[in-house]
Amino acid sequence: MRFTLRPGTDPIAEADGTLLRALGMPSGGFVSIGRSHVAVRPGTVAGSDLRIGPVAMENTGCAVGASVDVRRVLPAVAAQVRVDTLPVASPQLVTTLHGRILTVGDRVEVAPAGDAAAIVTVLGVAPSPCGTVGPATVFTTDDLAAVAGTATAAPAAAPTPVAATRATPVAPPPDVPTPARPTSADRRRDALVAGLDTEIDTLTGWFSMLASDRRLETAWSLPSVAGIVIEGPVGCGKAELVAEAARRAGTPIHEVDTSVVFKADRLLDLLSAAIDGATGPRVIFVDRIESLVGTATPSIIGTQAITVLRWFLDTVANRAQVMCVLGVERVGDIDRSIARSPLLPRVLTVPPPDLRRRELLFETALADVPRGDLDAARLAALSSGFSGADIMSAVLHAVAGVAATDGVLDTDDVARAIRETPPSLGSVPLGEATSFGFDQVANLVDVKQRLVEAVVWPMRDPERFDRLGIDPPRGILLYGPPGTGKTFVVKALAHEAGAAFFSVKGAELLDKFVGESERGVRDVFSRARAAAPSIIFFDEFDALAPVRGTSTNNVTDSVVAALLTEIDGVTARGQVSVIAATNRRDLIDPALLRAGRFETHLFLDLPTVESRRALLDISDVPLGDDVDLDELATLTDGLSFADITGVLREAALVALRADDAAMTVHRRHVLDALERIRAGRDGS
Repeated sequence: MRFTLRPGTDPIAEADGTLLRALGMPSGGFVSIGRSHVAVRPGTVAGSDLRIGPVAMENTGCAVGASVDVRRVLPAVAAQVRVDTLPVASPQLVTTLHGRILTVGDRVEVAPAGDAAAIVTVLGVAPSPCGTVGPATVFTTDDLAAVAGTATAAPAAAPTPVAATRATPVAPPPDVPTPARPTSADRRRDALVAGLDTEIDTLTGWFSMLASDRRLETAWSLPSVAGIVIEGPVGCGKAELVAEAARRAGTPIHEVDTSVVFKADRLLDLLSAAIDGATGPRVIFVDRIESLVGTATPSIIGTQAITVLRWFLDTVANRAQVMCVLGVERVGDIDRSIARSPLLPRVLTVPPPDLRRRELLFETALADVPRGDLDAARLAALSSGFSGADIMSAVLHAVAGVAATDGVLDTDDVARAIRETPPSLGSVPLGEATSFGFDQVANLVDVKQRLVEAVVWPMRDPERFDRLGIDPPRGILLYGPPGTGKTFVVKALAHEAGAAFFSVKGAELLDKFVGESERGVRDVFSRARAAAPSIIFFDEFDALAPVRGTSTNNVTDSVVAALLTEIDGVTARGQVSVIAATNRRDLIDPALLRAGRFETHLFLDLPTVESRRALLDISDVPLGDDVDLDELATLTDGLSFADITGVLREAALVALRADDAAMTVHRRHVLDALERIRAGRDGS
């Protein structure tokens, strides 16, 4: 049976009585958790939570909030227990630990009456790997084999699992080199924090400093702080990041479940219990605080919750070895008095998974799955807009699809599961996934190469720029006459890069209401970051960002300022490329065209005869044998790609007017269409 681990007290864990009855333990008993065993009894516990003390939690190797397999065991009474040290004589130790279950590798707090508490480590148990302490148990620091003859109890069988549910095996004795097999919770945590090494190191450092018994911030005359804020989309791995950093820092976690908070006094109770409920270093993790102190929270409830949270931050800042982590989707969504509190000096952003991190997530999540050849890079490209939790969901969906047939997983199975899994980061519209690449772009060889260098290389191989000490181009401007393929080539580029494509017409973002146009600019970049790697394409850019001071209103001036802010914040954009297109480069504000912004300018002129011929080669219109493509390429001189496409479309319509069952477009149809197009262009 699966339980979710929550903070409790040592040495006995507590769980819901109904669930314990389901395990065959109406009055409690012993269970296997992770790499250890604990005693458990019925208690007032919500749902499938299992409350476990910090020492037992450390012994299991699991973290607060982990979902673990729990099974009932029937341990034998230990005949002998080998420990690293004997703080008191063996009989007194038996009295102190009577009834406790000990597992090889456990660290046990021993506090005999009248003596100071001590920590002993269990190095061996006979019979192995665990047993309960009874009157005949002998504690020793010698090798168990050397004193086997003194045992008063005969060796018994290893504890027998009673429940049919699968459990994680306990850790082997120290002399066995095989490591404990990671639990499913461990694998899930490893997958969700894949690619977050920098964030883990940063958070581990904070935990090590604030939870240190040396009060480093006081010793070093640093300002008093309570903790930090972690922001990131739902499912991006905030909880797993906190758990991994705490594990590395050796700091227990107390998680406050905000989903059960509907009144301020309930929040006060939970936070008070988190502060006073245990001793020693600990991290208090309060996730999704926007539901409590968000800008959209009802005023009465929100005001009370803000007051409680301020008290909480002040108390934590003055409590030794205690720090807090507040989790939020976006810092801007919570009350400014909390977001800007000097007691929370750092905001750590967990970005949506980019292309490389999604690849790592798939590799980690599928590491132990029976599989054939899996292309993690392709899966990463197909999962634009997926959070870490979405990727785990897609993997589970794919595994479920082949589990019934005992088959092996391949790339197509996972790709199908990706298509059937709605991305949680798609709560706002995601970019278009284009279906054609550069093979559908006629000629434009130099333009395509420059776009690959400026967009594809930074996404797939950023190290090549680092080697030469340069940054990739921040923005690209395509300019030239209408119909020369500017939009088409950028869509093809998005396909080549495996990136989501956000196309924005310049006039679409202009709004007469104050602040709405700037909000639209920020929203486009926000959506692109959530779907990274992605390309933002601003068409008709001259309408969106004209030279400031030339417009009859201040809207475009504000939009230009917002664009400058976003472009200059390229380091925080992640794998987001920005491309703009215009027919009138001279109308665009010069501040946007300088180096560091839209610094790469590519001119797309009317196509040459070779380019026109290349377009005719890849056209889907079925042309008859009497159509000479070289002649047609010459006849279309002065026409853009869009014009030539229009000629072929008109020729097909001419053929259908003559014969509604026509299957081929002949020369006479093309010449008729060409005459119609030229007449329309000349205004006759």
